[in-house]
Amino acid sequence: MKILYIDNGYRLSENYTYRYYGDLYREICKLCDVELFQGIPSNMEDLIKGKNYDCIIFGLGYFSERNPRAYEEIPGLKECKVPVVCNIHKQLIMLKEKLYFCKINNIDLFADAHITYKKWGSLLGVASTRIWLSADPEIFYDRKKEKIYDIGFSGASHGDGKITGETADLRDRIYEKIKDKDLKIFWNRQTRAEHRISSLEEYASLINQSKIWIATTGPYLDVSPRYFEVILSKTLLFCNKMPKEYEDMFIDGVNCVMYENDLSDFEEKLDFYLTNPDKCDTIIENAYNTFVNNYTNKHMCMKLLNEIKKIKKDR
Repeated sequence: MKILYIDNGYRLSENYTYRYYGDLYREICKLCDVELFQGIPSNMEDLIKGKNYDCIIFGLGYFSERNPRAYEEIPGLKECKVPVVCNIHKQLIMLKEKLYFCKINNIDLFADAHITYKKWGSLLGVASTRIWLSADPEIFYDRKKEKIYDIGFSGASHGDGKITGETADLRDRIYEKIKDKDLKIFWNRQTRAEHRISSLEEYASLINQSKIWIATTGPYLDVSPRYFEVILSKTLLFCNKMPKEYEDMFIDGVNCVMYENDLSDFEEKLDFYLTNPDKCDTIIENAYNTFVNNYTNKHMCMKLLNEIKKIKKDR
């Protein structure tokens, strides 16, 4: 399959702090003939003329663009004879403009990591699919390191009103619960990722050296790559209660441990699993086996390519 991939080349780099921006792109490049266009196309007809592409994909980095011009009509795009895919990102920023872009350019497939993928796909009147922001098992794996931390966390605090509702200030509230406990804690809440993560090796090792790693849902109750990084590292995923849309994937006591968003059961569950390592081991193994066989970046790539093939077949 020959694919035109439109994105921000800088964000696709393996050296970019948030590696997940380029994970899907790198997997697609292993299986397909991919040509990358960086920036905002001015005329699609000129860009694809004589190329015989099978598909056009607008990647995560494109939908991290804050320039309003990125979300205007691109001449020639809606007339394309091949499937056009939008892998939307950063719904907290310019969501209306991003959905408008998908609508006026007559896209064929709406891809989204959030629970909203069906909602927005239905609104646009197009096929939709969830493409999780997963993790690479060649980077996140069991390094067989000694567990030197009881509990770990790395991420921005998400305070100052960034998240509202029952999960508001959740990360700060968790820290207040544990900071005075007799535990070995790794806790890094610096806002800028480059200050938190000096290298992927260090970050992955810290997860692997922790018995339990905290994860929390984002502004749209979204699941970040951290959930997958923890599971692939064979560390116990300790996460807040999720919406019902996740119930077939993340299951409390089976492949993760969930605490209430008001933290009413947080300390009880934390104490239980720290004193019952055999229970942790069972959950860790269940999670690893499920996710390594179904939800890696490679699986997400194959899922997207199969969706594209369905659209081509139906034309």
